[in-house]
Amino acid sequence: MKLRYALVSAIGAAALALSACGSAADSDTASDVSADWTAPEGLSGELTMYSANPQKLNDELTSAFTEATGVKVNVFGGETGKLTAKLDAEWANPRADVVYLASYAPAAKYAAAGRTMPLELSDPGTLREGWTGPDDQFVGRDGSALALVVNTKVAPSTPKDWSDLAAPEFKGKVLMPDPRESGTARDLIAAMVAANGKDKTWELFDKLFANGLAVQGANGPALDDVTAGSHAVVLGGVDYSAYTAIDKGEPLQVVLPSSGTTITPRPVMILKSTKNSEAAKALVDFMLSEKGQQISAANKMIPARSTVPVAKGAQPFDDIKQLDFTWDEVQKTGSDILDEFTARYLKK
Repeated sequence: MKLRYALVSAIGAAALALSACGSAADSDTASDVSADWTAPEGLSGELTMYSANPQKLNDELTSAFTEATGVKVNVFGGETGKLTAKLDAEWANPRADVVYLASYAPAAKYAAAGRTMPLELSDPGTLREGWTGPDDQFVGRDGSALALVVNTKVAPSTPKDWSDLAAPEFKGKVLMPDPRESGTARDLIAAMVAANGKDKTWELFDKLFANGLAVQGANGPALDDVTAGSHAVVLGGVDYSAYTAIDKGEPLQVVLPSSGTTITPRPVMILKSTKNSEAAKALVDFMLSEKGQQISAANKMIPARSTVPVAKGAQPFDDIKQLDFTWDEVQKTGSDILDEFTARYLKK
């Protein structure tokens, strides 16, 4: 197996508002947070965080941090593509202090461009191998696996792998998040190419598109569509949103593909331009603390700390078969692979 998580160098003003990259299901999560976190003394002021997280996770993390420190955190939420576009537009006049994305490649891009500052990681030995960027410029503070999210009342059968969705019984019943909007979908395609080769990957998607695969929106809307029964399966749906919807009683099933998938580390970083670096460092330390990790786990994320278990009903990190690729490969090829995928399937 390749060194799956090897990291090398990277590729490549709206008012503050609360929003989310997840679906309506994000509003219902269990909470099992028992750990404590001791805040450094002397913190003050405010922070601005750009976050591609479900709103409830943002709210729980920031309210607990503010309660412990007195530092207010203003959150601008959105999909990774929306946030990176905003970051790029503000390149000369950055407004964010802390950035928390759902895709790995942009964090590597900003670190390589010298826009981030080294993190002060406590107890790094319990962090997932390979989830920390070069020189500790960013770290995946939790992760999400991409799955086949199946509406059990609509699907004709339970698929076991990606290729099963090319069967005639799934014709016109499968929806995939648009990789031009969803960083995790883009990463999945690039990981498939890295693991299986371009010919085999395009052969799979040729069959899927010939079978009526639809591509639309980001992850949240895709899950809402399948939950409503408009399609039967999300191809490459994020697991945490589906688990949360299942807890609400939705007729969904999370299937981890038998040939392997991706677990995307969701990176957090501090912009070098921050005017409140001590508070920013404290926020990241809190996110990576036992308490911060438990909050993520309670929201169905896969914790970055191997010492923190996943929520009940979620698949543990070690039980998920992953494609044989490296994040370095995805970072280097992701943009070109997306261009080719778009030209091949989405511009007709």
